[in-house]
Amino acid sequence: MFSGRLRLSSDKHVPDAILPFDPITQSQAADYFKYGATLKLGYQDTLLSLGELWLDLPLTTVDGSRQLLNSYWGGNLRSQINDQLQLELGHITKLSPRNEEDFRKFSYTAAGVKHYSDALNYIDLRYQVSPNLKTEYYFGNLENLYNKHYLGIEHNWKADHFSLNSRLKYFNAQQDNNQLNIDAQNIGLLETVKIKNHGIGIGYQQIMGESAYPLLDGFLPEPYFINWNATGFFKENEKSYHFIYSYDFKDYIPGLNTTLKYVYGNNFNAADGRENRESEANFIGSYAFQQPYLKGLALQYLLIDYHVKYGTDFTENRFFVNYSKKF
Repeated sequence: MFSGRLRLSSDKHVPDAILPFDPITQSQAADYFKYGATLKLGYQDTLLSLGELWLDLPLTTVDGSRQLLNSYWGGNLRSQINDQLQLELGHITKLSPRNEEDFRKFSYTAAGVKHYSDALNYIDLRYQVSPNLKTEYYFGNLENLYNKHYLGIEHNWKADHFSLNSRLKYFNAQQDNNQLNIDAQNIGLLETVKIKNHGIGIGYQQIMGESAYPLLDGFLPEPYFINWNATGFFKENEKSYHFIYSYDFKDYIPGLNTTLKYVYGNNFNAADGRENRESEANFIGSYAFQQPYLKGLALQYLLIDYHVKYGTDFTENRFFVNYSKKF
């Protein structure tokens, strides 16, 4: 894969998580390019991949809300054991964040100190219990950093013009290094009802334990959360309440979809110990062109509006132009 980015604005001399930033010279790169390759060897229902990888797993995911994607370096083996069970094993040695050209070691910063890991070793099991019920278990060991367990259950119930999707997710992160003091659990439940063109979701997420939920350096997201967004809502002891509304305009403007999200989080403290609260609202509008000569072309707009009682508010506008072509 080859990808690149060119900065059109002037250098703001601050890190923006978009282009590489040199902390010594306090300068932002004018452009950057990254490339990688993957060797794949398959036999029947088993596939071995070596090199650059894009993984859909709790510790190593790809953020689809960004134009340039993070990727990983290593190897994994994926096998369809039977009609119901899929097994994946992996050994990942490096990552390339979305705003860096090269691959580097995994790292986690605690109390201003950066700690490194030589590799991530993981196992992922996905089991289809029935056509409407599926489960997933994941264990990842970040050498010298922390271990993470994940258990997910998803159920779908459908009727005429009506469906109910239920997602229950549990994460447990524990230190693999006594200096880090990581002890965090995350439990979340999201119920989504779809009635004709309308979708309504209500969710609850709670962080438990003696620390905040750990996220690796490099702006790596956690889309496995019940409703991941820019803020995350993963602070120590934080409770968050999630509301989602979506509408498909297929009966009026085929290809147009909109989504509104609102998340409110409380029960956590600011850096100075004061009880804090935060909220984030999102609007997502997307359109996939239906004309045959524009097939594969899509537009998307994302608005992020964040507010916090003690801290810094921010607003972001993101616009995407995507084109996909099957060969």
